[in-house]
Amino acid sequence: MKRFSNYQYVGGEMSDRDKKEQGSKFWNDGKWNNFVLPFLPDDVSEMTLIDIGCNAGVFLKLAEDKGFQNVIGVDVDKESYEKAIKYRKENGGKYRYIYKDMRNCINDIPMSDYIVMAMTHYYFDIPQWLKFMDNIHAKTANIIIVTASKREKISRAGSDTERIREYFKNWKETGYIPQPPLEGDPFPRKQWSFCFRSPTIDRFPIDKLDIGNHVQDGLYQDIDDGKDIFRSRYFRILKEYRRKKWSKERLVKFMEGKKATYQSVKENGLLEPIIINDNNRVVDGNHRANMMQHLGYKSVLVRRVK
Repeated sequence: MKRFSNYQYVGGEMSDRDKKEQGSKFWNDGKWNNFVLPFLPDDVSEMTLIDIGCNAGVFLKLAEDKGFQNVIGVDVDKESYEKAIKYRKENGGKYRYIYKDMRNCINDIPMSDYIVMAMTHYYFDIPQWLKFMDNIHAKTANIIIVTASKREKISRAGSDTERIREYFKNWKETGYIPQPPLEGDPFPRKQWSFCFRSPTIDRFPIDKLDIGNHVQDGLYQDIDDGKDIFRSRYFRILKEYRRKKWSKERLVKFMEGKKATYQSVKENGLLEPIIINDNNRVVDGNHRANMMQHLGYKSVLVRRVK
């Protein structure tokens, strides 16, 4: 791998290698336009994209420009982080950057419509990759893998087409971009990409969900307005309903937890999907679905169970 300073170009003086790569299908915007963008729908206005191994944040800015409501990058390289923060300040981006090892980031990222892993998965050792695969299917609706011809290491995840398809054999392959022609490219590379759909996660209209009762109506507006949640209509209903089973301390803890959850959803989105059954009845996540609806979302990421 080339020096980080030349890995993603985000302004400033170009190195000799950057000058050679400029205009290549395999560099900066070219990599996004040729290997990621074709998989994305036209309307991404309520969607979340997470770039795992995001480097200096080129894809993050492009995803935000595309219209994603939430854009998050994950990387643990110190130079990458410093360059990404500077680049975000310069371009006025609103996207987030999580300073975390990508191999151990699953619990720190919210639910997403798309996870992008561009030239990163083959740095995972096999046990790390298998653990990652065990968890990622319940965290994203789609994953885009950009890969390249690499010298294989038996201890690491494979980069070749056959093994990638084997890793995602329980997902639905929704797209494949083969290696483009190399003739005339200023910096040709053997590179291609896939898009796979999760077998468990999908985006679903909130108004089609059977959320149940409406006892929470008005609560989240009260929180936004800075009102005392212990004077809310919801608390009065909850207190009466739970008066024989819950102590005062438990009621207080529950309400404070609900307020904290709402703040987390506002800032980070959903960390877990809304779980629904075949009748679109919410099995788990009524409160979070209501929170998302209050925040103006028309759809939400769900996991369906029998």
